[in-house]
Amino acid sequence: MKKNILMLINGFGVEQSGSYNVYSDKLMPVLDDLTKKGIFITIPNNFLDYKTAYRKFSMDIDYALTHTLINRNINTLEYIKNPLLVYIINELNKKGSNCHLFCYWDSPEVVHELTAYVREIEEKTKGKIFLHFILNQKSVNDYKYILDGLTKLTYEFGQRVKIGIITGEDNLSHLDTYKEFMKCFLTEAGEKWKDIEKKIEVFSQHKTKPYQARTFAVNYGFRIEENDQIIFFNFNSINITNIRKELNEQKYRKFDASTIGIYSLFPLECDIKIPFMYNYALASDYFSNNLKTANVKCLVLDTKEKCIQINYYLTGLRNEISDNLKYVSVTDDDLYDENKLLEIIKTHDKDLYIINYEIDSCKTVEELENKLSKIDKLLGIIRDYCTNNKIGLFISSLYGMEKEMYNAKAELCRISFSSKVPLIVFSEEIDLTTYSLNEGNMFDLANTLIFCCNKEYKNTGLLKKKSKLFSFLYKKPKNTTLKEKKITTIEDGKIVNTLSTEQSGGQMAPTNTQNTINSGIQREQELNSENKNNLGSVNENV
Repeated sequence: MKKNILMLINGFGVEQSGSYNVYSDKLMPVLDDLTKKGIFITIPNNFLDYKTAYRKFSMDIDYALTHTLINRNINTLEYIKNPLLVYIINELNKKGSNCHLFCYWDSPEVVHELTAYVREIEEKTKGKIFLHFILNQKSVNDYKYILDGLTKLTYEFGQRVKIGIITGEDNLSHLDTYKEFMKCFLTEAGEKWKDIEKKIEVFSQHKTKPYQARTFAVNYGFRIEENDQIIFFNFNSINITNIRKELNEQKYRKFDASTIGIYSLFPLECDIKIPFMYNYALASDYFSNNLKTANVKCLVLDTKEKCIQINYYLTGLRNEISDNLKYVSVTDDDLYDENKLLEIIKTHDKDLYIINYEIDSCKTVEELENKLSKIDKLLGIIRDYCTNNKIGLFISSLYGMEKEMYNAKAELCRISFSSKVPLIVFSEEIDLTTYSLNEGNMFDLANTLIFCCNKEYKNTGLLKKKSKLFSFLYKKPKNTTLKEKKITTIEDGKIVNTLSTEQSGGQMAPTNTQNTINSGIQREQELNSENKNNLGSVNENV
């Protein structure tokens, strides 16, 4: 068994066109050195938060499994027989009340799924149906498909179906904006925009991300009334305790909140039991199970709050305790203290260590640069520790970042570490005469790590075994020690890859790259060529 460390700089990535220049070799000399001496590739990655990123890393799933379950029920028409949906429809007809659907918009699939359920309720009831949307997208670019979806829904249904409130998920986490949201739902007081397209245009112009969008109403007549039925059209576990309590304790108007029915698509967190239509689907191929298969022991370092969420995804949405997966909850003081960090690694005898750093919480360019500089110094410590103890070192990021922040000159700058993230490998275990490092995704990276810990593990991830012909071409001469290194340099603002060979004893090793064709290096050169449009400065070496 071989030890490996994955050091994550979450939020970091390849700077995109138009992004403010943050990274430089002076800011992060250790990382810059590793890109030249180690193996360096980029991995396509559009994730902007750790939850979706860890879901991909663990299970190779872009969207929640719940969407797959709902789509299957829609395609087979099983959803119309769901006992809870039938019950809700009967309650609406018996009480002659309205239906409110709070839809958590976490995927473009939501529009199709919501349409099916709303149409079923519309056809079998006579009351009004109000659609309230909670946006959780992290990129301004997502407004395009949000607008397309809202426009489609506007023309999809009759006069009885209306869009009520639209708000960002972040508003439910802060007291002032949460009160604003609840007041709008209870009294219809607040900002109103009949023209959704113009409002979204305003959000886009001000670079307001969907999850931060302030609450606004689209139509009138949507306020909650006695006997109304609320359905949370959710695809992940969310906590609605505060919403339920506010309905009972609010002082805006008098009504009997106990007559209001509350239900959900999937299980919710709440201080009382909320009936739900479906239970969560579970993944069959996931990180902790793969660790068990390979008999690899892993330690994850992160804050306590994030460790709970990370475990949820790494155990295939089970939130179970795994003998192969342990956690150490740490503070920033622990993560940035080299002595404490090394002490944790030394006192926990594991095969794989995953150390989580994050930069996406930074609010200014100066704070971002300071954090990257600190991480780089720690990277130097970890690199030396790995070298001295023959431990493999992987440096990457599970997700990127797209936000605006002020620099030292009080200029508003756009930071865009999106689309691609770096992967730097510094390990003696990866023999480029046997394997090539190919294009893949974060799930492939997870399997690569497990394979590098235990070569008996069947899934090699990003590593692809070369044919015997290529292995023969790379066979070392007898009585000769040959080391082949790929050198990554910057010339005229472009990445240039060259091969360097070192030898001792025997005959001279060939240095002509034409005689040392390597399919993996060829592929990486092709990838770098594809990246040239996006890599226009020295900082984009990573």
